Amino acid sequence: MGVLLAPGPVPVLEEISKAQCKEMITHRSSEFTKLYGDLVTRLKGYFGAEEAYIITGSGALGLETLILNLCDKEDKVLCLPNGEFGDHQVTTVKVYANAIAHRQEDSKGWNLERCKEHIDNSGAKALAMVYNETSYGVRNHIKEICRYAKSKGMLTIIDGISAWPGTEFNMKDYHVDAFVTGSQKGIAAPPGMALIGLSKDAVERYTKRASIPSYYCDLRRHKKRYEQDQQTPNTPAITLFWALQKAFDVLDRGGGLPGTVKRHSEAAAHVRKRLIGMGFPLIAEKGFESNTVTGFVCKDAEQAKGIKSKLASEYGIKIVGSRGKFKDNGLRIAHMGNFKMQDLDACLDDIEKILKQQ
Repeated sequence: MGVLLAPGPVPVLEEISKAQCKEMITHRSSEFTKLYGDLVTRLKGYFGAEEAYIITGSGALGLETLILNLCDKEDKVLCLPNGEFGDHQVTTVKVYANAIAHRQEDSKGWNLERCKEHIDNSGAKALAMVYNETSYGVRNHIKEICRYAKSKGMLTIIDGISAWPGTEFNMKDYHVDAFVTGSQKGIAAPPGMALIGLSKDAVERYTKRASIPSYYCDLRRHKKRYEQDQQTPNTPAITLFWALQKAFDVLDRGGGLPGTVKRHSEAAAHVRKRLIGMGFPLIAEKGFESNTVTGFVCKDAEQAKGIKSKLASEYGIKIVGSRGKFKDNGLRIAHMGNFKMQDLDACLDDIEKILKQQ
């Protein structure tokens, strides 16, 4: 059996997979009420959210849900992309609002110093950006950015799909109004669930909207049904919800959020140190490195292709290429979810072996 070190979907522990293998129940049963109530209560606590919901669908659906519930067509939304997933966010915002995008160079991160002028001059009602740009393994400094944006009266919408729970985060402390992550990333459950959190300001915003351009993603329907009987407005992926509950159990057992952040941070530092020791430049600039995925640059496309191919064919280890300007000569190793340090070291050991053969 091979080792998967890709940035999502990540490997799923056997106990999480087996949690799905129960006799099916209806989503209008007391059993589901208990299940969903538990998930939402825990998620609100994990996020530091006023409200939280789980929507059957990908993280992209969750992001779209936040934008269409919080933004009107004429609203200016300041977007700060710095990679492929930031670009996807801009595309999503453009469907529902007036996106004003300022793009950071690939491999570069956003901090307040770099975006303060954009915030000051945008006239935007909302800020939308990615916490952890998965394309390169770049972590943006959203805490200081969102705090400043909120001081200017903006709603803050954050894609945290590859950040949580491996990166420090709390909606209240970080001044984030709307947050989304995906089940297949750091929480290490099967793909197919979007986990969203909302602040008090975000709840006030969407509940007072005259109209929301969606039916399935209308959060007023989710809110109404949850407050009625702790159920979902449409049929959810019940088996995935069981798996997510078990994944939450694993998270709590592993020291909760602080323990998970520490484990990811230490693994990331270890991987970076070893790659640098082999002579690889890292894609992320210093101070913006990701806790969950590390991108590195090979000397050329041929070397990158050879490392990736040989890891898979000779050692059974799957890593992935980078994106954007590093598409040809960049590689990424994920240390995300319930990874094993011995698997990361095996991958790095095998890269060293491949280098010696070249």
